[in-house]
Amino acid sequence: MAKPKQRRQTKKAATWSLVIMGAGFAASLPFQQYGAVRLLAGAFEAGMVGGLADWFAVTALFRHPLGIPIPHTALLPKNRGKLTDALVGTVENNLLNKESIAAKIRDIRLAEMLLGGAEQALASPKAAEAIDTLAKRLVSRLPLDSIAPVITEEIRRQMTSLDAGQLLESLANKTLEHGYDHKALDYALEQAESWLRKPESIMTLGTMGMQAISGLQLHGLMQFAVNAFLGYLNEERMGEMIRQFLLARIDELQMEHHPRRSALLTGLQGQIEKLASDSAVHTRLNDWKNEQAASWKGEEMVLGKLEELRSRLLVYMEDGAYVQAHIFPLCARLLEDLRKHEELLDRLNEQIISAITSLVEKNHGRIGDLVRENVEKMDNATLITLMEDKLGQDLQWIRINGALTGFLIGIVLTGIRMLVESPIW
Repeated sequence: MAKPKQRRQTKKAATWSLVIMGAGFAASLPFQQYGAVRLLAGAFEAGMVGGLADWFAVTALFRHPLGIPIPHTALLPKNRGKLTDALVGTVENNLLNKESIAAKIRDIRLAEMLLGGAEQALASPKAAEAIDTLAKRLVSRLPLDSIAPVITEEIRRQMTSLDAGQLLESLANKTLEHGYDHKALDYALEQAESWLRKPESIMTLGTMGMQAISGLQLHGLMQFAVNAFLGYLNEERMGEMIRQFLLARIDELQMEHHPRRSALLTGLQGQIEKLASDSAVHTRLNDWKNEQAASWKGEEMVLGKLEELRSRLLVYMEDGAYVQAHIFPLCARLLEDLRKHEELLDRLNEQIISAITSLVEKNHGRIGDLVRENVEKMDNATLITLMEDKLGQDLQWIRINGALTGFLIGIVLTGIRMLVESPIW
C-alpha cells in the first residue's frame, strides 16, 4: 500500500506532467516554421491532449470534473448501488464462495492446530490463574442441594440391587480363605483369658458355680454328698477351681495343632459354610436390606458430606498450587495421548471440518450482507476517499503515462505529417 507522502508526490508529478505539456505547447506555437520546433509542438500538443483526456477520465470516475455536471461523469456515486451489488456478488460467488471455503478448510489440520493452541495456552503465565479462578468458581457454585438427592437415590438403588446372599457367600469364602476364623477364635480366647485373669472374675465364677450346684435337685445319698461338698467350698475356692479349669482349656485351644482346637475350627467352618449357603438366610437378609434402603432418609447426611467435601476442597485449592501440581500435568498427558492417537485425531478433524462447513453453508449469505452493510455505512465522500486512497497512486500514473504516451505519439504523427507535406512528395 502506498504511503500518503508517496501518493502526494505521484499526484504532484501527474499535475506537473500536464503543466509541462501545456507550457511546452504554448511556448512552441510562435516557432512552428522551424522543423524541429514544429515536431516538438506536435509532441507537446498530443501530450497535453493525452494528459487532459486521462485527467478527465480519472476525475470522472469519482466526481464531476471542475464541478461541471457533465453526463457520464461521477461514475462511482451514480452507480454506487450497482458497484455494491457487483462487489457483494464477487465476494459471495468468486472470492469467498462456499465451495472454495470448504475446500480450503479441508486442507487445514484443524485438530492439530487446536492441540497446538491448547499447549501454547497452558504455557501462558495467565493460564494457571485462569484455571484456578474457574475451578474455584465451579466448586463453590456447585448446586449440592440438587446433587444430594441424585446421589442418595443412586445409593438406595445400589443397595436394592445388591444381592445380600452373594455378599454373605463372598464374606464366608474370604473368611475361610484368609484364615479369619482362626483369628476370630484367637481373639475370643485372648479376651476370655484376659477376663479370667482379673481378680474379680474369681468371685463372679464362684458365685455362679455355687448357685448352679445349689440348684441341683438330688435325693438321698447324692444330696448328702453335694451338701458336704458345698460345706467344704466357698465362692472364692469354687471360682478359683473354675478359673483354672477354663484357663487350661483355653491353653489347649490356643495350641495350633491341638485336637480340640482343630475340632472347634472344623465345627466353626462348617457353621459358616452352612450359614452362607442357606437360602432362607439369604431371603431374610435381602428383605431386611430392601426395607432399610426404602426407609433410609439419607439426603441430609449426603448433603452434609458434600458440603464438608467442598469446604475441604476449597481449603486445599486456596493457594492455587494444585494447578501446577495436578491440572497441568494431567492436561499435558491428555494432549500427548491425543496427539499419538492418529485415528481419533482424524475423526476429530473431520467433525470440526463438518461443523465449520455446515456453519459456512448456513451463514454464507451473511458474508455478502456484512460487505453490503459496511459499504452502505460510508457516505459518498468517505467511499471516494477510500477508493482514491487504495487506487490513487496507480490512477495518477495513468495521467502521467497518458501525457508521456501522447508526447511520443505526437512526435510520430507530426513527423509523418511533416514528411507528407514535404515538397519531395
